[in-house]
Amino acid sequence: MLKTIGNLLRALGLYQAALPYYERWKIPRGATVLVHIGKCGGGTLKRGLAHATKNANPYVVHVRKPVYRPDLKYIVVARAPISRLVSAFRWQYKRVVEENCCVNPFPGEHGILEKYRTLGRMAEALYDADGRPDPQVHDEIRRIRHIHEDIAFYLYPLLDRCRPEQIVAVLMQETLDADIARVFGYRNDLQLHTNPGTRQDGELSPHAMRNLKRFFSKDYEALMVLYCWQKIDRQVFLDAV
Repeated sequence: MLKTIGNLLRALGLYQAALPYYERWKIPRGATVLVHIGKCGGGTLKRGLAHATKNANPYVVHVRKPVYRPDLKYIVVARAPISRLVSAFRWQYKRVVEENCCVNPFPGEHGILEKYRTLGRMAEALYDADGRPDPQVHDEIRRIRHIHEDIAFYLYPLLDRCRPEQIVAVLMQETLDADIARVFGYRNDLQLHTNPGTRQDGELSPHAMRNLKRFFSKDYEALMVLYCWQKIDRQVFLDAV
């Protein structure tokens, strides 16, 4: 029945719009939802899930907000916000500008990526020397895939409604292999979509770092909540923020 409804929504071109409502019924009762935040190693994890001996067959959510239901459990794949942003910018620049193979780029994304070329340049333009925001740049940075869907995009309003015990675990990209073994019970031998970025990407100025931390403050807030719920190791959290 649910498969028939899904096919009908696709045929009518309404699937994406109806997906949040459809998923409320589609996800089995008591299931575990894997919240795959983009550029955090989730692609590697998903390819290896067939080998899971624990928490097997989660319902994967990616590039959309997870639905909340009180009967569901959640596993989150996350990463230090700044390194995630660098990876997201570089990945989209490669796909959209260099390879011109991104199927559904955001409107204006190609021109924005070509305009700034590195995250550092864009970050420095978010606020001026007196701390005043530039509305145009604020709009532009939200037109880049995986930056638009930041950590807070996935985790709010989920964390506002979720009970701590509903979060089964948080896997951090920085400790992904160990976390996969702990949470899913298998040894990871894959590393997909490796994208360290260019040297210039990795050398963000102090001004750029401050601007990014200010603009993406909700990302840090979300990780703080998960840390306070004892879902992230203390040192991993401190290194991430």
